[in-house]
Amino acid sequence: MIKCTLLVISLLLMTTGCGEPPEACARQCGEIRSLFAAPCGSQHSGTPADCATWVAQVSAMTRKLDRSLQGKQVQDDVSEVLPRLMTAVGDFETHRCGEVQVDNVASTDARQSKCNEALIATRGDLGSLYFSADVPG
Repeated sequence: MIKCTLLVISLLLMTTGCGEPPEACARQCGEIRSLFAAPCGSQHSGTPADCATWVAQVSAMTRKLDRSLQGKQVQDDVSEVLPRLMTAVGDFETHRCGEVQVDNVASTDARQSKCNEALIATRGDLGSLYFSADVPG
C-alpha cells in the first residue's frame, strides 16, 4: 500500500471524496514528484534563466497546495517547509531571475547571486517537501 502522510491524506479527502487511496495518492503526489525529478529539481542543473519555467510551475503548485491546506491540520514538517518554499519562489520572482543570464552584462553580480540563492533555496525546499510529504516513488 502506498504510504501517505497527513498532507497527502488531507488532499486526498478534499479532492477525491475518499476515493481509491493508492490511485488518488499517486495523482496528488504526481505533481510534486514530477517537479522534484525535473532537470531543474533534484538534479540541480540549469541557470536561473534556464529554470524560470520550472520555478513558475513550482510556484503554481505551491499556491494551489497552500490554498487547499488552509484550515487543515498537516504534519509539522510540511507546515514548516511550505512557507519557506513560497518565500524562495517569491524571491526568485521578485528578482526577475528568468531574465538573468550568466553572461548578461545588464545583470549585476549581486542580482545573479540572489537569483542563484533563490533557485538553490527553491530546489532545497521542494526536496524537503518531497521527503516530508513522503511522496511515493
